[in-house]
Amino acid sequence: MSETVAQSRGRPAAGSPRVAEPERAHRPMAACVSALLAGAFVLGIASLITHAKTDPASRLGDTAAWRSGEAMRRIDRAIDVPYAATLRRVSAALRYRVLGDLGSQVREGCPGWLFYADGLQPAPSQDETIPVNEAMREQFATLHRYADALRRDGIALVVATVPDKARVETQALCGLRQDARLTARWRAWRQALAQAGVAQVDLLGALTAARPAFYRTDVHWNRRGAQAAANAVAAEVQPFLGARGDTRFTVEHESGVRARVGDLLRLAGLADVTDEWRPAPDIEMPETIRPVASGGLLDDTAPAQVLLAGSSFSRRSGFADRLGRALGREVWNVSEDDGRFDRALAAIWEKRASWPSSVRVVIWEMSEDALSAPAAIASGPSVAALPMSTRRQ
Repeated sequence: MSETVAQSRGRPAAGSPRVAEPERAHRPMAACVSALLAGAFVLGIASLITHAKTDPASRLGDTAAWRSGEAMRRIDRAIDVPYAATLRRVSAALRYRVLGDLGSQVREGCPGWLFYADGLQPAPSQDETIPVNEAMREQFATLHRYADALRRDGIALVVATVPDKARVETQALCGLRQDARLTARWRAWRQALAQAGVAQVDLLGALTAARPAFYRTDVHWNRRGAQAAANAVAAEVQPFLGARGDTRFTVEHESGVRARVGDLLRLAGLADVTDEWRPAPDIEMPETIRPVASGGLLDDTAPAQVLLAGSSFSRRSGFADRLGRALGREVWNVSEDDGRFDRALAAIWEKRASWPSSVRVVIWEMSEDALSAPAAIASGPSVAALPMSTRRQ
């Protein structure tokens, strides 16, 4: 038998159909993947239906929600498989440990020091070429509305703008930089306050002197920072009140220390992983500050003279109570956990007819980041249209 004939016996004859062996081998794998995808689709639809029945916010019948993209975000939150949270934690831990990456919202400066990305770089905007004074026109106009209305009513306005963590903790940046546009915005706001004749608190100087004034893994100030801020605000407010009040406060410390997982660790998806896979959380000794009851028969609380309308900073680290202790008065705190420019002040402003006539000072606290947010009062009735003087006799 020749070599040519032997080789021809191992091949199909010309014109005969060929069987694709590789394709046949992939069929079980394709069937398995298809089954997994089908199962995931069924689980996702079931999860979506369950959320729509139990959570009114997840209902998708609102056409405006579809136009704005909110409906798709609701679907993304609703469709969640049991192991998704674990996968996200593992992915975040590996991303940080291998690449040093903390996601799109968090940056690491010196080891263990985390910063909010928006405090370093302004959010992308089509208005980047507009001068700062023009871009902040709405904020300036809102400032004048509040200040003029309060001034007519004989109430002092004190503005406390909390500088961003990156502006204060410069020793911990280690190569990170704040965009110059943020500094321009900060200076423009302080200049606008001075031109409007509004009292303002130099929190940048007070917090810088108290460094470290912020938690390493959180955007908020720690106990040192909160106390420094309270002292600075009290020094600005006290002249409007006269003599210091006589309310006493107690300070109670819990035994031992505990780890405090900051909001920047949560934003990075590392709140629930072990310390070997994330920057170490802050350590603190919790304390509680509270006013001491007078012990009188009726034990009435003194009428509120100071109204504090601020952001989450005024709700953290006992700031409001520290401020009250420095003033010798309880502070009427209506602050909200919100980063908007004037959300808390706008909310209480709608109820200003019911404010006690004892109010003499309004403290408007906001974060530096809120300077780029729209004013809440702008969407409601004009401040000037409803003067507060109608409530005072």
